[in-house]
Amino acid sequence: MTAKVLSLRERVSLPVLVWLVVLWLLLWGDLSWANVLSGTVLALLVTVVLPLPKVSFGVRVRPLRVVALLARFLVDLVAASAQVAWLAVRPGPQPRNSVVRVPLHSGSDLFVAMTAEMVSLVPGSVIVEIGAPSARGGPGSVYIHALGVHTEEGRERTRRNVLLTERRIMRTFATPRAYAEYLERCRADGSDGLCGEEP
Repeated sequence: MTAKVLSLRERVSLPVLVWLVVLWLLLWGDLSWANVLSGTVLALLVTVVLPLPKVSFGVRVRPLRVVALLARFLVDLVAASAQVAWLAVRPGPQPRNSVVRVPLHSGSDLFVAMTAEMVSLVPGSVIVEIGAPSARGGPGSVYIHALGVHTEEGRERTRRNVLLTERRIMRTFATPRAYAEYLERCRADGSDGLCGEEP
């Protein structure tokens, strides 16, 4: 088995080169021609001698869906903030909470992480643990500490909200192949109603 020898063009990536120069300038804390030149030479040396492997994220960005995803996130953020504020000031006993396990269907570490991030940014929900697909050999899952949720109905509502967030992320960023695999896992799980149709 022979190793592929990368050409100079394949080894040097302009975004990586620029980022390394910016880091060099930040480390020195001074914007001068000497620092820019030495940072460029060092960045070239690093990218030629220590090339990074190509990474494919399998993402296809749909701009209109990004806008819809952000708009829905803002709606969820405002509604959850109001609920948490009410729980904080209302009279009576402290709210009871639950840790809820939600099995996901994306099958990708990236999409599981994106789902977990969006869920944890909404007040009242904290991600306790992420079961990534590559680590567990399964589709992935998240464990959420949900504020003010203590009934089975509330836990189901939490699961549904997380699965809907995952669906919106998949419809926004997944390639057609990844989305088809996601739909297949949803059908196998019996979660067809939360998966939606092809993007």
